[in-house]
Amino acid sequence: MSSVRHAFDRRAPIYDHVFRGAKVRSAVWQIADRAFSPGMKILDIGCGTGDDALHFVDRGIDVTAIDISPEMIAQLERKSAGKVQCEVADMRSFDPGGCRFDGVFSNFSALNCVADLDWLKRVPLVSGAHAVFTVMGRIYPLETAVFLLKGKPRKAFRRLGRSSNGVVEGVEFTVYYHSIRAIQKALGNNFELLEVRGLRSLMPAPHLDHLERFRLFRLLEPVDRWICAHRLTAVYADHFVALWRYREA
Repeated sequence: MSSVRHAFDRRAPIYDHVFRGAKVRSAVWQIADRAFSPGMKILDIGCGTGDDALHFVDRGIDVTAIDISPEMIAQLERKSAGKVQCEVADMRSFDPGGCRFDGVFSNFSALNCVADLDWLKRVPLVSGAHAVFTVMGRIYPLETAVFLLKGKPRKAFRRLGRSSNGVVEGVEFTVYYHSIRAIQKALGNNFELLEVRGLRSLMPAPHLDHLERFRLFRLLEPVDRWICAHRLTAVYADHFVALWRYREA
């Protein structure tokens, strides 16, 4: 994880200025806000600069936020003014000190930075808790088409592999792709999948938002919404959000 830490330490000071995913983040919140209610205590894994954590705190939720990047946590501490309990920690070995959470949340590919998700079942949750995870899809049709048109077939189909290389602020690290089946296997039988929602299948994701000027995408928007709304097709997107419910055995 050292390369991931280094990459996002570099990105932290400019992250809030360069990230253009407000609409996508809002779509994630629509799902998370149904699962997490005021008075609950949740764990935000891979919190970044804390926009999600601050959203939940503003709704009256007690948030513990962790990230591998000290600089990301420093940004969150500055923005939250003490409203969020945050800590520099490796998500795979974080110790909450006996606390049990009403929910667990991870947004925008934080889980794609690790190869193994088996540690997720060790996050201490109360019975009935919800988990909301946003991870990268194995196929993003628009991105695939763009890379094929550029004559880059390896990049077009890179998500079909177990992993590929990502680059942030000039630092290279490994990105791992997790299917719904792989997440379910890692979580175990005590978790029930309730909903899957895609985030941009045929429409431009934030890193392709320069394409939005083309009229074609206005015509494709209803089709994109349909694909992203159905469980079997929602995973064919840049990212997908999966909502799970935990029940103690």
